[in-house]
Amino acid sequence: MNRIAFVAIGLMGLAGAGLAVADVTKEETMSFEINADGRFSLDNVNGDVVIAGGAGDSIEVTAIKRADSEKDLQQIEILIDADVDRVSIETKYEKEDRWFGWGDSSGSVEYRVSVPATIALDTIETVNGNLEIEGMDGKIKAATVNGDIEILGIVGDVNLDTVNGSIEAQFSRLEGRQRAILDTVNGRIEVTLPANADASVSADTVNGSIRGGDFGLEVDKSGFVGKEMQGDIGSGSARLKMDTVNGAIRLNKD
Repeated sequence: MNRIAFVAIGLMGLAGAGLAVADVTKEETMSFEINADGRFSLDNVNGDVVIAGGAGDSIEVTAIKRADSEKDLQQIEILIDADVDRVSIETKYEKEDRWFGWGDSSGSVEYRVSVPATIALDTIETVNGNLEIEGMDGKIKAATVNGDIEILGIVGDVNLDTVNGSIEAQFSRLEGRQRAILDTVNGRIEVTLPANADASVSADTVNGSIRGGDFGLEVDKSGFVGKEMQGDIGSGSARLKMDTVNGAIRLNKD
């Protein structure tokens, strides 16, 4: 798991407050010019992130801030570092003095983003929230701690990581030098591949079932703990790796 997992415990109190019904809302919109081979990253704490790839040469962002009070809303800051090669957005919560020397204000930010399909999603992260990404041609790296990940129309490399949540990934292409890593702890993994996919597949779960019959892959249940599935679809040129601890794994043919 990446670094985002290690802040989960410290932010659980914030999650309860930030995801509650908010009394104050503010919407902000931003636009950034980006090269066709540019990169985009987004670091959130509380709130869902939805990204759609398409045409054009700009990144359009709508950020919806929610908090219990105007004071808490003002303590949510969106930091931006942008040029034509890379756009980075980070959500920050100003600290308040509370018992034990820590604690953030309540609140969340929901991001809805449209980007050119050709750019790379360097790191898309949230701690408490779901991630939805669709229509990207470039690579995708996305992670959350408490939330689900759904990616549609994958044609490039992907690295997806969650702790408490499920992963759904639909590939429009999986072949050649393409690489896909999907990893969760408490949640299922469901992957849909095109009929002409060409990949080496590896799947492991400790507590759950595995199904890959659509592609004729067999599950090994001989181990003392857990189940695994390994095999090639076609010549096995691409790589698909799926791992969970508590959850099922499903590999479907589109």
